[in-house]
Amino acid sequence: MRSTAFFLMMVCCSVSGSRSEVSAPVDFPAMNIGDLRILWDELQGLKKLVLSLKGEEVERRQELRSVESRLRDGEVVTERQRQSLDELRVTVGHRLDELRRDVLTEQNSDLKRKVEELEVQTKAQADEILELQLRINSSESSMENLKMKSLVLASRMCSTETLMEDLKGQISDIQASNSSSASEAVMLEQRLEIHLDGLRTNIEDQVHELKNKFSSSQLSLEGRSASAENRLTDAERQQDELRKTNAELESRLRSSEKQLEDLRTANTEVESRLRSSEKQLEDLKTTNTDMLVRFGYTEGKLEQLKNLSEVLEVRLIVSERRLEDLKTNNSEFDTKLSDVALSLQAAEQQLVDLKQHSSVRAAELAFLAERLTAAQRNSEAELKVAFSVGLTDSGIVGPFEEETTLIFSKTITNIGQGYNSSSGVFTAPVRGLYFFSFTAADYQKGYMGLYLYRNQQPVLFSLDLNDHGGYTSTTSVVVLQLEGGDIVRLALPASYRLYDDSRSFSVFSGFLLFPV
Repeated sequence: MRSTAFFLMMVCCSVSGSRSEVSAPVDFPAMNIGDLRILWDELQGLKKLVLSLKGEEVERRQELRSVESRLRDGEVVTERQRQSLDELRVTVGHRLDELRRDVLTEQNSDLKRKVEELEVQTKAQADEILELQLRINSSESSMENLKMKSLVLASRMCSTETLMEDLKGQISDIQASNSSSASEAVMLEQRLEIHLDGLRTNIEDQVHELKNKFSSSQLSLEGRSASAENRLTDAERQQDELRKTNAELESRLRSSEKQLEDLRTANTEVESRLRSSEKQLEDLKTTNTDMLVRFGYTEGKLEQLKNLSEVLEVRLIVSERRLEDLKTNNSEFDTKLSDVALSLQAAEQQLVDLKQHSSVRAAELAFLAERLTAAQRNSEAELKVAFSVGLTDSGIVGPFEEETTLIFSKTITNIGQGYNSSSGVFTAPVRGLYFFSFTAADYQKGYMGLYLYRNQQPVLFSLDLNDHGGYTSTTSVVVLQLEGGDIVRLALPASYRLYDDSRSFSVFSGFLLFPV
């Protein structure tokens, strides 16, 4: 209604300016209409600002959620690493203690048993050797006694022979001096011979008995010495075996010590790995602190944005109130316009001529518009738009400190030249329905994702978690209705990264389905 009235007022003004038949000028409230437009434009601007602030707030919340998720994931990974390191440290410590106890216990028990056996055998051998020495000493003393006795008997035999010679001499003297006593001499001689024979027999028996005792003692000593030598040989052989066993035990002890050194080396490596993991944990803590600081800063900015949004909402309420006042004024303007309509009836006759003239012009314009529409339809039907581009051949892209528009520099297809490989932006040539798809790839553990923007508004966010390492990818598709001149781009969030090479892991594609 207001637009129609405004159009009629403009027509009236033009008619009054061209013809002088209009009797009196009409006083229009141009100032109030200008204020209304200004307030309406301000209101629209405030709405757009509020919407943009809400969009920024949504983006901030999404960033905060992503930061919180990454912080939670980092804390979970850190806690798992800490638990695994503690378990590994406890396991290695228990294992080392068990190995040390087992090795030392086994070695001590074996050594004690062998040493005890050696001591027992050594004591037994020492007792046997002492017993043999005592028996040899007793045998030597008995042999010395027998030798003394044989010497005594030999001396007695010599004295007896000398005595017999003396007796024979005396007998011969007696025979010479006294031939008369021949019979007595013969008797004495017989008695002496009998006594001598007895003495000889006795001495020979004693000598034979001494020889037998000596030979038996010698045989027993030889047997005992042979048995002692055999036992001594056995003892020496046992000592050799014990020495070999001791050498084997020493080699086993060396091998156990070597294993212990290897375990110490492994423990040192584990401790070094533990130190590196603790260093990584400290780095993660530092990163977490930085993220918390950034989070606090973001929260502060979010509070400022909330305050600004509240101020803008207050201004919006005030503007709405002023708009209501202006609507009230417009009701008054409508009454005035009714008066103006009465005055316009006088100009209707003049308008008839103008209408006839304008109808002719309108017919011409309609014909031209039909021709223009047909030409546009023909041009849009013939328009073909399609593109497919790869990210890069250089490998890793990112991470960046802030959100960055990705520039896909490898052009695979670009029909219609809608994609700009220098700025990374696709510009819609005509109003229509467009199909877009993109694939993002990476090979390291962590989050990867992309934003798809239409102009400055995010349309979708594709997120995926690579929790196993190795190559992985995520793909998303979307159909958008775009106006001519709208732009579409892909953006990489802050601290995210992608990977691409000559095999084109990361690709961005799109084409026009049909004009609208």
